[in-house]
Amino acid sequence: MVIEMVKVPENIREAFKTQKVIPMATVNKEAVPNVIYVGMWWWEDDETLCVVNNYLRKTLENIEANGWVSFVCYGKNGSYQIKCNAENHKEGSLYEKGYKIATDREKPYPGRSTVACKIVEIYQGSTGKGAGDKLA
Repeated sequence: MVIEMVKVPENIREAFKTQKVIPMATVNKEAVPNVIYVGMWWWEDDETLCVVNNYLRKTLENIEANGWVSFVCYGKNGSYQIKCNAENHKEGSLYEKGYKIATDREKPYPGRSTVACKIVEIYQGSTGKGAGDKLA
């Protein structure tokens, strides 16, 4: 199956950027959900949201099992959900960037890897007209 990435519009990226911490959801092979909060993340480009792996255990196991993650955010212009195909990077430029974010601070974190999440779907998360609509 070929998975096509979608470009995330600036207004949706900005809605995510207004939140320091965002929920990240995964599911295991038995369809048991797992949701965590992540605070070390960034937009690498308009198709990729990256998360620093400091203490991801179940989340990383789920990603390695099926490769899917989902995020939700809210901003002044609405709420959005993105669904992504994720890949864990233990070397290379994304890993190096995540490692620097994790370790270059007063209280350093381990920065074990960087999870690159390629956006494949975007949904409206706000209530009312259009709630749950697929945007891309």
